[in-house]
Amino acid sequence: MTTGQRIAVGLLAIATACAGRAAAENASGQALIGSLEFSSDTDGFDAWRARAGGLLSYANPWSYAGVAAQSTHYAQQDFRKEAHGILGLYRNQNRDTLAGFDAEAGVARVSGHLRPIGEATWRLIPTSTSAVALTASADLVETPIALNRGIGYTLVSASAEQQFGARFTATALAGWQAFTDGNSRAHLRASLIWLAVPEAGMTLQFRYRQYATSDADVGGAYFNPDRYRQWLGVAAIRKRHAGWIFSGTLGAGEERLRGIDSHSSYLAELRVDGPVVRDARLALHAGYYRSAGFIASPNYAYRLVGATLIWPLR
Repeated sequence: MTTGQRIAVGLLAIATACAGRAAAENASGQALIGSLEFSSDTDGFDAWRARAGGLLSYANPWSYAGVAAQSTHYAQQDFRKEAHGILGLYRNQNRDTLAGFDAEAGVARVSGHLRPIGEATWRLIPTSTSAVALTASADLVETPIALNRGIGYTLVSASAEQQFGARFTATALAGWQAFTDGNSRAHLRASLIWLAVPEAGMTLQFRYRQYATSDADVGGAYFNPDRYRQWLGVAAIRKRHAGWIFSGTLGAGEERLRGIDSHSSYLAELRVDGPVVRDARLALHAGYYRSAGFIASPNYAYRLVGATLIWPLR
């Protein structure tokens, strides 16, 4: 077992333990949780994922614990593959600052391999103008060749956020990604955020990210340049209204592969999250990403839509 896999397994144990403790502390509130997500790209690779589970301890959308099972179906021309998994869910965060712990961690089986999946984040607010976060995530590499080989990855990172004055915030992240085929990547990310229109919740941002790969030859299993860099200029908005949270992002910039090839890069994201009937809560999200950071093509684009519903049983 690799170091990354040990970390992911440790996260599963932590999430499961937290779920059990929370259920013991508050067994009166339960809820059902379900989600659907569909993605497609310009290479004709489609994926849809269904997840269903129960929250054994449910106080509100920012405080719960439970378990869920998921099934993912992949298709591209004659290629078909399915991956099934189970996860422990735990969340205990402050609604306004997201300080606290948020985890979904488990395992999925694909092509005869059992791989860790999920993400866990521990966010701290040491002062009124700063925040730090530790994150670990794991998933399958979603290409036909990688799925046939059962390739997965784990990513661990540390990030910091610092506010300067009333309107400026800077963030930085460093991370390490390990693949089960022996490859690894070192990640760096940074952003500068200006609160342009406070009453509208509108920010203007500059985002930068890069990674360097330890082994550029992965047998064509997935897109893997030895160096990748991207910068984006982004406009984002976040508003609350009648218990609903609306957020949207538009971005455009440039990316470089191997320090030589340069392509335009774009993104658009939308998320709506709020209460529906009988204290149930619905979250809808959609995204469009045009980036050769996924596949070595300047015209490559990736699209996704999804929905999550939490239905309290009380």
